[in-house]
Amino acid sequence: MSSPLTRSIVRLSRSLILLLALPTLALAQARSAATPLTLTDALRLAQTGAEALRIAEAGVLRAEGQQAQARSQYLPQMNGSFAYQRAIQNQFQAITKRLSSNEPDTGSSGGGGDFTDSPIARIFAAPNTAIIGVTFSQNLFTAGRLAASKALAEAGRRGADLTLSGARAQIVVDVAQAYYDAVASDRIVQIAESTLAQTERALAQVSLQKSVGSLAEFDQLRAAVARDNTVPVVLQARTTRELAYLRLKQLLSLPGNTELALTTPLRDTVSAAEAQAMSLATVLSSRTRLVGDSVIDTRPDTTLGMRAPVRQAQAAVEASEAALRAARWERLPSLQLTSNYQRFGYPPEGTFLPNSMGLFFPNWNVTFGMSFPLFTGGRIGGDRRVAQANLIEAQQRLQQTRELADLDLRSTLAQYEQALAGYAAVAGAAEQAHRAYAIAEVRYAERISTALELAESRTQLQQARLNRVNAAKTLEVARLRLALIRDLPLAAPNIGGRD
Repeated sequence: MSSPLTRSIVRLSRSLILLLALPTLALAQARSAATPLTLTDALRLAQTGAEALRIAEAGVLRAEGQQAQARSQYLPQMNGSFAYQRAIQNQFQAITKRLSSNEPDTGSSGGGGDFTDSPIARIFAAPNTAIIGVTFSQNLFTAGRLAASKALAEAGRRGADLTLSGARAQIVVDVAQAYYDAVASDRIVQIAESTLAQTERALAQVSLQKSVGSLAEFDQLRAAVARDNTVPVVLQARTTRELAYLRLKQLLSLPGNTELALTTPLRDTVSAAEAQAMSLATVLSSRTRLVGDSVIDTRPDTTLGMRAPVRQAQAAVEASEAALRAARWERLPSLQLTSNYQRFGYPPEGTFLPNSMGLFFPNWNVTFGMSFPLFTGGRIGGDRRVAQANLIEAQQRLQQTRELADLDLRSTLAQYEQALAGYAAVAGAAEQAHRAYAIAEVRYAERISTALELAESRTQLQQARLNRVNAAKTLEVARLRLALIRDLPLAAPNIGGRD
């Protein structure tokens, strides 16, 4: 006859099993109809909807436009124009009218009537004037200003390209991190539920032995407490999994209610010997397929000068040097060739335009101009000092970027070695812990060991499995970051107050 405590424990166990099984069954049904998603698909999807990538692409487009603007100053500039002028009051009309009214009629052909009817008078006194024009200009010498503008635009274009590459590399790292977090959270939920099943099985065995009088009530209470302590772990693991999936969906711009089935596995079954084969020297000296579905097949480039931030800083130095040269040459004259070609038409009253191009009169001039500063109130000297300061700042930022890039590289290499060593250390622990727990269950069933030994073996098994999953996730991300180190932005912390 079972005691009231035993019956209460059994009822509570059934309630907890039902409570925990309902979300699991609902999730299993939803996952069965979920959309399969590989890491390759996730990265491709992120590339199409990432806001940071669109912003970087807009920066490249802007830099291309600035380059076109800078190049255009080397080429001739031509502009067409058309104007139609209606004279409301015209001094020549007034003069012609006055001369015509005051001139006596002599009957001769050489009087004032001849002047008012002359072609010159008709042109100056014309009420309507149509003007068609073409303007041409060409810079001949600009004292280095065009060269500085071109260098600045080229530096901006290189910087925009590097920013775009960095944004793509960062998206790969972020999405892979989120993807592996979600995959790892699935594994952690499985481990927590497996541990819960083990505690349920242990509680059932203890309750059975208690009912036949083989064990004391104290053992049953301890087994129930061990089971109850596992329930919050399962609930927390499920919540963490949901948050990891939401983070992944957010990076992929997917609705929050989208069900995903992640199909790229987390490589946590690699043995310690296989992990040692992924040593830092091996990764750096050979092309390595870094993602499970062959998203990246590359050889890491750890050359300091090839880091994207270093190249951006170097481009800024080159632009500052060109700007300083232009500031030093600013006292030199600038030369420009311009030409203006016009045709004037004088349509008579009642018409809009002359009926032929022969009635348009040409006006064409060519100008060779030279301009140079005489007195600028110190502006040229100020421009030169500003350019010198910008160059000094760019050079120091380049040196600072080199130092931070070197620190970031060493940190990335150290993190990879640490991740590799950490995985190698725990690679075989899970199998050993699983075997130890199986032996502990047999020993406990045969009453050779105690419940404390069984609980300790269960805790060690759970911890070993969690450590292996987390170590595998850390290693995957570390390898991915090492492969993309050339294009990634600097991730080193501020040291000594430096930016």
